[in-house]
Amino acid sequence: MEHLDHMVAGKVRRAMSDAGLCLEDLAACSGLPASDLRSLLAAHGSFTVDELARIAAAVDCRVVDLLPDEGDLR
Repeated sequence: MEHLDHMVAGKVRRAMSDAGLCLEDLAACSGLPASDLRSLLAAHGSFTVDELARIAAAVDCRVVDLLPDEGDLR
């Protein structure tokens, strides 16, 4: 599961960067605490579906865009 947490965190970091958001901006736009985001982006835990939905809305992408692609899981 830890490997999956790292992959999702990487996708979220890339989406943040593409949207031009820093961690504090993402926290403000998503309504998630910056401390929680910092921990999740370090792959210290798993994102919930609700958290991913909030992040996707904040960075204007689909939740599925924040998940690993099938090829990434091999």
